[in-house]
Amino acid sequence: MIPRLGLVAALLGLLMAAPVVAAIPGAQKIADTTARTNRASGRAAPLLLDVTLKIGDSPPLASGVLATHPTGLARLELRSNQGFVERHLLQGSEYNASRDGEILRSPRPFLPPLFLLQSSSGAALQAALSSFGVSGVEVALGLADDHDCYVLGGRLPRSPEGEERRLPSVWVDSDSFEVVRIDRHDGVRYGFGPLATFDKIQVPSWISIEVPGQAPARLDVVRAAKADAPAAAFGIDWLMASPAP
Repeated sequence: MIPRLGLVAALLGLLMAAPVVAAIPGAQKIADTTARTNRASGRAAPLLLDVTLKIGDSPPLASGVLATHPTGLARLELRSNQGFVERHLLQGSEYNASRDGEILRSPRPFLPPLFLLQSSSGAALQAALSSFGVSGVEVALGLADDHDCYVLGGRLPRSPEGEERRLPSVWVDSDSFEVVRIDRHDGVRYGFGPLATFDKIQVPSWISIEVPGQAPARLDVVRAAKADAPAAAFGIDWLMASPAP
């Protein structure tokens, strides 16, 4: 029989050897901290980003300007090297696009919901997540590239065949509280690269766009600045207007 003190010591040894599982913060606390990070980054204001677009391993195929507003609005004008102009408009979760003024029926989703990286309060971020179908209470842990993340919206187990199944979710780095990935309800995935600083504004240096069944695309950010961009500038009339030569 093990002496009583020896038994206690053995049990303590087992407890100390066991892995420590940290408690997962609640969704509201994660949203509040992420919003503070957004404010500290200088992003919580209307922004203009100069970008270039690549698809697969191609050289840049287009260049353009992405305007994004913290209230849940964004627009992107891309001028193709082939001469046409595409405009993409995001109003909350509603996505539309045109080419040379003509509506596209099945546009590629080149425009990410970058305004989720601009929400200045936890309540505003939670409301934006809800509009994308992201659960306001579910939180899981996940690994996005080399980022340990809190996954707002939760995760699904892999299928019996080992395939990943995606939920609408926002992946937040557990150390920096920067948004590093967004999964849409239709399987589209946006990934955000390391931060770059432009005149005290921190924005992702690139944004990857993954669409099931299509070659991956990427927007490289070459410049960012605060903008005078009222909400009225993000309307369907802009989408339909003929682009300037």
